[in-house]
Amino acid sequence: MLEAMIELARGPLLRLSLLVMLAGLLRAFALQAWEIGWAWRRAGDHFVPWKLVIARNLSWLLPWRYLKSEERFVYNFVSFLFHVAIVLVPLFLAGHVAIWEKELGIGWWTLPPLLADALTVTGILALVGLLAGRYANGGSRRMSRAGDWLLPVLCLLPFVTGFMTSHPAWSPWNARVSYLLHLLTAELLLVVVPFSKLVHVVLFWSSQVSSELGWRFPPGFGHRVRQTLGKEGQGV
Repeated sequence: MLEAMIELARGPLLRLSLLVMLAGLLRAFALQAWEIGWAWRRAGDHFVPWKLVIARNLSWLLPWRYLKSEERFVYNFVSFLFHVAIVLVPLFLAGHVAIWEKELGIGWWTLPPLLADALTVTGILALVGLLAGRYANGGSRRMSRAGDWLLPVLCLLPFVTGFMTSHPAWSPWNARVSYLLHLLTAELLLVVVPFSKLVHVVLFWSSQVSSELGWRFPPGFGHRVRQTLGKEGQGV
């Protein structure tokens, strides 16, 4: 029975969850593209500063943005570590790539085992740290809804069950049970990605383009602001 459930989870359920995720990402991408087109049509200035957009995207990807910022330094850096783990471990863990090769017929470079373990533990600690930080900060705690707590927990479960699958001595139950739980929680997370805040991991780049077009004053707006403030001929 257990083996049949594992085959179901790593076969049809995996393909279904990937299909739902891809369809959801395409929907999110189409909505983002429509917003960019809408902003571009309404913008008086159609120029897009691509160098600035690329620089801002790189600043989100690279860690020096978190190292030089003094405001919420620890929380931001822990968040960066979580993003690194949640991208690299699912895509490049050897066990995951083996599944892609069997089910989809494609494979690629994999992480060395020690690095994969280190990233998995980093992801677990980062998620625990983010939850603790949200709880410790009174403002964040009051503003948090149920989803703000459930999503990090949902991200945490595949990391924990995956680590227990790779290290049975750390598991309180049979390794095959850990494997089944890992498959099911990971597939649930795949389904949730396009419909949650995690979608920004994939579509963060397009939001910068939309922001550059949408947050731009129309031609002549500065002059009208100066008139309203009674500061014609002065800088505002």
